[in-house]
Amino acid sequence: MLQTLSIRQFAIIEQLEIELKQGLTVLSGETGAGKSIIIDAISQLIGARASQNLVRHGENKAVVEGVFDIDHNPVVQQMLDAKGIDRDDFMLVKREIMKSGKSICRINNQTVTLNELRTIMQELLDIHGQHETQHLLKPKYHLSLLDEYSKGRYAAVKQQYQTIYGKYRKKQDELKRLERQDDSLLQRLDLIKFQHHELSQAKLVTGEKTVMTEDINRLRNFEKLNIELTKAVGCLSNEDNILDKLFDFTESLKEVDDILSGQYTQLVEETQNTYYLLEDAKHRLHDEMTGNDYDEQTLNELEERMNLIQQLERKYGVDHDGLIHLIGRLETEINQIENLEESTSHLKEEIDALYEQLLSAGSILSKERRKDAHQLRNDILQEIHHLEMKSANIELAFTKTEPSMDGLEVMEFMISPNKGEPLKSLYKIASGGELSRIMLALKSIFAENKGQTAILFDEVDTGVSGRVAQKMAEKMKAIAKHMQVICISHLPQVAAISDHHLYIEKHERDERTVTSVTELTGAAKVNEVARMISGVEVTPLTLEHAAELIAQNKKE
Repeated sequence: MLQTLSIRQFAIIEQLEIELKQGLTVLSGETGAGKSIIIDAISQLIGARASQNLVRHGENKAVVEGVFDIDHNPVVQQMLDAKGIDRDDFMLVKREIMKSGKSICRINNQTVTLNELRTIMQELLDIHGQHETQHLLKPKYHLSLLDEYSKGRYAAVKQQYQTIYGKYRKKQDELKRLERQDDSLLQRLDLIKFQHHELSQAKLVTGEKTVMTEDINRLRNFEKLNIELTKAVGCLSNEDNILDKLFDFTESLKEVDDILSGQYTQLVEETQNTYYLLEDAKHRLHDEMTGNDYDEQTLNELEERMNLIQQLERKYGVDHDGLIHLIGRLETEINQIENLEESTSHLKEEIDALYEQLLSAGSILSKERRKDAHQLRNDILQEIHHLEMKSANIELAFTKTEPSMDGLEVMEFMISPNKGEPLKSLYKIASGGELSRIMLALKSIFAENKGQTAILFDEVDTGVSGRVAQKMAEKMKAIAKHMQVICISHLPQVAAISDHHLYIEKHERDERTVTSVTELTGAAKVNEVARMISGVEVTPLTLEHAAELIAQNKKE
């Protein structure tokens, strides 16, 4: 349950601290006092979309905090443990909304994503507003209600169906793509065959461009290379050459080293090493010089092939190695296109097989749903009869459709509000008051089903009055035996039966509008119920009526 709610700089609310208790809590007040703003604030705690409009004018951010008792909610405890969030018997949820519209979500002072917040909070709190009543008019919402009612009894069957459906749709999309490309692929086949032939004719070899570049450079610079090689070898081989002088230098250095007791030993070693390096260089350069031949035909052939490779690189926009990879990709694509008809035929066979599997799994799912649909229909009838729709009848009508993610059918609530009238779609016949009662009936059925610990009704009693209002009040009171119920209401019957009554009002302070919350008890509660009865002026008679209404509900 939600124990405390703290709101700061949120819309017209400067600062509010609200303590909430178990049972049925009613929020009342004049229109525009800020009741819906409190609902909006609580909505932020369960992951509603944030907006910069929620930040009070002139402030940098709005903050909403809620403390929830999770002592008897093992599901939430396990979810917190799985996410590594420290916990005890209480959970602090905090939402900060910046002036930019961005927000930060925290659970027990640990930052979480908006989706993580929604996932956890849906196990704790459900907000039912007037817009949710309109969901009853959409048949696809009806099927999800039935699945929720089943308590996961056929969840494995549904999961198996949806797995097959996912594969089925994927194969269908693949077939459509192939068929869509059929004409253009035939044109592309001519192009890529030409490209493949052109590249294959080049007989490209990995690394050849590097070798060719070196060979071309050698042949183009044959004369210069030969002159420099001759000079280099001459320096190491001619009379009075470097090697002979270095040898004499090394011998003299050895004598010096002997006289000076090894002070030049390292230098002697280094000069000897240099001598050996130059000796090796002499032989290598000599071999290079004797093997340096010039062949004009070879140069022309190398330059011609280099030009071919460079033209292909420019044409296809990749380097030499990229051209080699491109040949492989073109081969693969040619095979795919040439085998398109065979691939399409094979794909159609796969789709047909999956379709049969889908029909089989969907048929099992439909049978399982119908088992629970009969019981759900009886439960709804029982609830709406209690809510003064005694002559109403309701059926859950299934209509076969093309396979979808939800199954092979849609389900729709069909209702006959009055005896003797035919069953019709809910959206064609139900009034606002009837929709409110049906939704309250569903909430009553699902109250224990979902395992949530709190539910918040935002004017669910719109469009009803008199005895119906009293019955709806009793139903909310009954739900409050299983979970915390918070309700915004304009009905005196609901206020009178409530366990706790909070009065919302706004007033001006320092030329700003602020909202305050006061818990009403005793005479103050009687006076507010009387105001809700009369609508304008509170008279002794309405006060007497209000006191009687409260007293009567206490007896019950």
